Amino acid sequence: MRVLTLLLLFCFISVFAKEITPYRYVQASEAVSDFEKVGNTLIIGTEEGLIDIYDLEKDKVIDQVRLPKYKNILGDYMRSLILSVDYSEGRLLFVSRVLDGWRELYIYENKTLTNLIDKTQKMTLQEVKFVDADRAVIMTMSNALILFDIKKKKILYKKQLSYASFSDIVLDEEHKYLYTSDETPIISKIEINSGKIVDEYRIANKRDIFSIDYKNKMLLSGGKDKRVILYETPQKYKMTKGEFFIYGVALNPDASKAAFVKNEESAISVIDTETLKETYLLLGHKQTIIKIDFHKENELITADEDDRLMFWRLE
Repeated sequence: MRVLTLLLLFCFISVFAKEITPYRYVQASEAVSDFEKVGNTLIIGTEEGLIDIYDLEKDKVIDQVRLPKYKNILGDYMRSLILSVDYSEGRLLFVSRVLDGWRELYIYENKTLTNLIDKTQKMTLQEVKFVDADRAVIMTMSNALILFDIKKKKILYKKQLSYASFSDIVLDEEHKYLYTSDETPIISKIEINSGKIVDEYRIANKRDIFSIDYKNKMLLSGGKDKRVILYETPQKYKMTKGEFFIYGVALNPDASKAAFVKNEESAISVIDTETLKETYLLLGHKQTIIKIDFHKENELITADEDDRLMFWRLE
């Protein structure tokens, strides 16, 4: 009887995921809108026109970009919303939304802020990523893909991918291809240099896709159909499901683990990508999660609509 009891206890423990709480928090200047970690540097975009450049080793803000305030129709002064940030070799690219709804693109390097695209060009820029030192890819809210020359402040091409609203973008490790999703069940693989769609992933998701990630030849997606899809190829995939819309997904560097927002309570599920077994459940968020970054094999950073970021260690 004692042996049977121990066996039942072991099975009970092994069936359920291990619950994890954050081991560290980083305070942002305002509510977080986007973030990017590169080495020991954490870039935190906020809803109030401020970008914190945070040194994780020193555990403090070492620099800050502060956009000017604009006066609204009521005469109140407000700052721009930071929509997207990216960081490479000490250079910060970001997109901001001004009060009239148009977007601007900036680069910040050597303590100098330079405007690359201003609001007079009336563009709905949504997300920006470095391709290399000289070029960036930009997605617009209306789902146009732009390849942009940073030094020349010049659009190299602009291609309308579809007329569905843009949702997410991720580059492969070599920055040769990008993957982009929108409010359809389709993910496009695009050659960056040409802007040509070379493949489409369309058989597994059934409704709008909200979030994607790509690591180590595996593509992960989640969206309105509550499905979490792990594509090995456009024709070969595995699937598990969450309990609510999948607002955020992420793969660890070797794609052995996947994380996704599981339910309305903003719990984050971590699964083994081979077996699809849920191994960890991350608990602590109280608001809608805006981003998951699985930056190490067993470490994640996440942010919701609050003014702090959470750090997690799987152990």
